[in-house]
Amino acid sequence: MVKYLLYPNVTYVERLRGHQTSRTYYDPVGISMNPGKRVLIVDDETDICLLLSGLLKRMGYNTTCAHFLEEGRQRLDQQSFDAVFLDLSLPDGVGFELLSHIRMSGNETKVVMISAFDGLAERKRATQEGADYFIGKTFNRKIIEQALQCIQI
Repeated sequence: MVKYLLYPNVTYVERLRGHQTSRTYYDPVGISMNPGKRVLIVDDETDICLLLSGLLKRMGYNTTCAHFLEEGRQRLDQQSFDAVFLDLSLPDGVGFELLSHIRMSGNETKVVMISAFDGLAERKRATQEGADYFIGKTFNRKIIEQALQCIQI
């Protein structure tokens, strides 16, 4: 059983869930390691959006989700983001269209392409089009952390 110095009588599971000690409430999600960093997630799969959003929020990022290219474009036009997790295949087109829009606008937003199609051709095109990183679907927290570290966000 792992204990923590700040709350020596708290197990790891209790720490992850948040717990009540005396009158102090410990909320692990409230820890902000990346205050003010905004991330846009553009993916038509709700589960992927929820998974990435939850993971990034626990890491201290502010997240926004979009499920279509046009919705992603509108979000990018409305506010600035430090990074975009962009699915390659969307209902209203391919992610490369939005990637091109981001790069042509002079926006310095970092782009992480995500795709179930994780072949050499997709990775090569993503690099040529200006993506900063490429992740194949079936990813985990470690892969997301590596991507964020690589793009320095």
